[in-house]
Amino acid sequence: MVELVESISVVLIFYSVAILASLVLIIQIGLALFGFDDIDGAGDLDAGDGLGFVSLRSLVGFFGGFGWTGVIMLENDASLPAATGAAVVVGFLFMLLIASVMRLLYSLGESGTIDLNNAVGETGTVYITVPARRSGPGQVRVMVQGRLKIFSALTTAGAPIPAERRVLVTGLVDSGTLLVEPVDPTGEEN
Repeated sequence: MVELVESISVVLIFYSVAILASLVLIIQIGLALFGFDDIDGAGDLDAGDGLGFVSLRSLVGFFGGFGWTGVIMLENDASLPAATGAAVVVGFLFMLLIASVMRLLYSLGESGTIDLNNAVGETGTVYITVPARRSGPGQVRVMVQGRLKIFSALTTAGAPIPAERRVLVTGLVDSGTLLVEPVDPTGEEN
């Protein structure tokens, strides 16, 4: 009789862990659907970039795998040590799987920040006349990272580059200013 009561209480512990982890998982999915899945980094327990092994998501995966594996093993008359061992192994596998999937998903994201180094070698058009010999800034339109943007520009050319003239970005002056040279109609530099 005592053994039956202990067996039932162990099964209840595994059920409780499994159901609680499943409820947290359902809440996480619901929040993710509405864009509230990572408010101020609350989903991560590590101090890094959110791609660590231990996060709230991976812990939920561990406890879900642990709980449901324990329930299944005990319902199929496995011993408590065998059920616990299998539950720990499956829990860690779920934890690894979720951490790996989250790392993969985060790696697919884009920061949205334009890197001006990607503009070097691109052609564009002058938007506001670029004065000669770096005597002042003008503005150019250049396609960078799939977006047409307007940037400050300087030139080392001996004459100003008028509006609508094609230019080649040859370098960067600073973090927001491009160095450009005029391109003649045939595509060759002056």
